[in-house]
Amino acid sequence: MTEVIHAIQVAIAVVISLWIYNRFAKRWTATLGDDVVTGTVTDVGYVASEGGGYISVSYAYSVKGTRFYGAFNPSIWIDGVSWKTSMHEVEDRMREEYPKGYEVRVFYFRGSPGEHWLHKPPSKWAIFNKAHGLPLVILVLTYIPLMFINLLIDLQPR
Repeated sequence: MTEVIHAIQVAIAVVISLWIYNRFAKRWTATLGDDVVTGTVTDVGYVASEGGGYISVSYAYSVKGTRFYGAFNPSIWIDGVSWKTSMHEVEDRMREEYPKGYEVRVFYFRGSPGEHWLHKPPSKWAIFNKAHGLPLVILVLTYIPLMFINLLIDLQPR
């Protein structure tokens, strides 16, 4: 019976590998930087969190009439900012640096414009990371029950 489980695991690994390759190959064209739009900053704000907080810059962009949103966290260590500077002052400085309407270049994946990168096209590694994340989670979630069943079979008295 364990041979059947091993065969199922190999089959799952092959299917997941082909799925990863397919996702990677489809996203490969995003590295060329052909799909680019101009987005605009919509808001800059301080986001409080446990143990501190951070500045978040929100932006929006449109692809084929559909509006998408994103955010990034800029470095707060700009000229004139020290550890003594309050977050309100830093937030005000970031509002000056990224005013509403400030333009950002957004590179996106044609098949799913919600997947996007700012300022420059994604690297090959960024595309690889996007392509293999979900399939590897599914691989782990399917392997765990199979390994548990295999363990139960091995522990069964003969």
